[in-house]
This record gives sequence, C-alpha cells and structure tokens, in this order.
Amino acid sequence: MRVLEDVEHRAEHAEVWVAEASGAVVAAVTLTLVGQPYSEIAIDGELEFRMLAVDPAVQGGGVGRVLVRRVIEHAQSLPAVGAISITSATFMERAHSLYESLGFERVPERDWCVPGQDVLLWVFKLEMQAAVGTDTPNFHQTFDASISANPKLQSRNDDR
Repeated sequence: MRVLEDVEHRAEHAEVWVAEASGAVVAAVTLTLVGQPYSEIAIDGELEFRMLAVDPAVQGGGVGRVLVRRVIEHAQSLPAVGAISITSATFMERAHSLYESLGFERVPERDWCVPGQDVLLWVFKLEMQAAVGTDTPNFHQTFDASISANPKLQSRNDDR
C-alpha cells in the first residue's frame, strides 16, 4: 500500500496520469515500460499500466474506463508498443470486467504471486490490433485526464 500512496516517487520514475472532476483528483494510473523502475511484468514491445485507482465516491461513473481508454490511445501512438499489459489481484472482479470489455485477455502463464505474500496476481494483455474503439462517451460528469509529459517514456521508445 505504501507504494500506491507514494505518488511523488512514482512520478519521478514512471509516468503518472490523473483524472480530475471539478478540480479534484478522482483517479490515477501509472504507465511504465520494460526495464523501468515500476515495471513488474512488461516485456519488450509492451506498455504496462499499474495502480489504476479510482476514488470510491466516483466508482461506477466511467472514470476508470476513460483512463484505460486514454492508455490505449497513448499506446497506439507509440510505434514500438504492440501491446498493453496489466496485473490485477484475483478478487478485483469489477476491474477484470472493465479490462475484458475493452479487449484485454487473461494470460495465465504470466500470472505471479507478490513476493512474501499470499496474493496471486492475474495478468491481462491487449494486443494493439485487438484494441476496442477508444471514443469516450459523454458521462454525467466531465473527467479531464491530465497527462504529465515524461521524457523517460518517450526517449525509451525512441531508442527501440
């Protein structure tokens, strides 16, 4: 949990995006590539997103879906990225439904356990050619994904 709370450290070592509603942060997600400090499962050619968190007060309102669609759009713009990967705890059924509705598929052979804990994490992957349309529907609230510019992510892709 401490890793999730330390947004400043994540922002220094990965790309962190937030969604805002009425000027307040209501969700965040971390993006990383293979070999970067926050990468756990990414392999060459994959963008990994981690720690998707949505404020419980707005869960079910589409914020998570908007952020994941923005991640998909971003990955599609990166020539060296052919897939997106994510891990999710086995008990996160709502997240699994979201990922599957956007075309992500389970990759059981890549599942893993958190070291020192009895927590199994499932791996989901989306191949870019399988990406579901990313048009964002109008929701009852407007969510603005504020995207930070992270030269590490761009330069890493430029090197490939």
